[in-house]
Amino acid sequence: MTDCVGILEHSLIATLDSREGYCVDDNARALVVATLHYKKFRTPFSLKLASIYLNFLCRVTKPDGYFNNYVNPNHVVDEERNRQENLEDASARALYALALVSTTKQIPKRLRHQTHSTFEQSFRKNVVFSSPRAIAFYIKAFSCLLSKWKEPKTLAALRHHCEQLVTLYNKSHSLEWEWFEPYLTYSNAILPEALLLGYKITGERKYLEVSEKTFNFLIKHTFKDNVYIPIGQSGWFVKGGTRHYFDQQPKDAAATVEALNTMFQVTKKEHYKELTHKTFYWFLGDNVLGQVVYDRTTGGCYDGVGEKSINLNQGAESSISYLLARFSFES
Repeated sequence: MTDCVGILEHSLIATLDSREGYCVDDNARALVVATLHYKKFRTPFSLKLASIYLNFLCRVTKPDGYFNNYVNPNHVVDEERNRQENLEDASARALYALALVSTTKQIPKRLRHQTHSTFEQSFRKNVVFSSPRAIAFYIKAFSCLLSKWKEPKTLAALRHHCEQLVTLYNKSHSLEWEWFEPYLTYSNAILPEALLLGYKITGERKYLEVSEKTFNFLIKHTFKDNVYIPIGQSGWFVKGGTRHYFDQQPKDAAATVEALNTMFQVTKKEHYKELTHKTFYWFLGDNVLGQVVYDRTTGGCYDGVGEKSINLNQGAESSISYLLARFSFES
């Protein structure tokens, strides 16, 4: 799915559909996967892919420190589409990918310096995020950086963004609703995961407490009879409303696998490890349809689990999500 510009966003079944072009979200995800693959296997091809995705991110950086998300099939930034959509999540995801690359010692120094320079350009612009998921990705970025460089400014930024999540939790939660927002939507697990990483860095107990409360609430609503059932995108789950079950997306399973793995590594609680396995097996057929979501013949991943059938398209987001889940599962 990757050409000399980046990874294309969509496919029709397993055939590339270039009409929608490229997006930062997918290229940031792909950069993370290529980095993890190179770290583990040292293959020149994965390093080549990482360079392509990195150059894509550098190319779409805006003067204000944010990132344009969409590039059309002619390799031109889609200004109109980018103006119409909130760029926070894509920008923060890109910053997390850059932070991961810049702190992965197996990556050649030249690429690490290029990556860190691009991150610093945004950091110095004091980009501000209000989206909970963007805040969480930024925390993950700071966590990467602080694992290598104990910079006071970076630590202060991590604390500030952790406090933002705690404030959102305090405003939204109740006895029946232990969450950061009055709804559960997509990639929910990254929110408690980010706070847990904040606890790991700072030792601040309230980050751990809120992380576990909210993650256990999420687990309660996404597992039934030992089967992982992510929140359905057809209507999500609004506080006081009906929980929707379809369509279920691979990116939710991937986010949950990553978060559960982090939970186990930090807390050493075995049930998180057990749930990591159950969530990963969602890709392999342990889901409400009993159908495999990962396509062994192409190496791709289907786009979702519907009420009666699998969405057979294999877009970049879904295929990369499987790889992210697998790297986390096998780590």
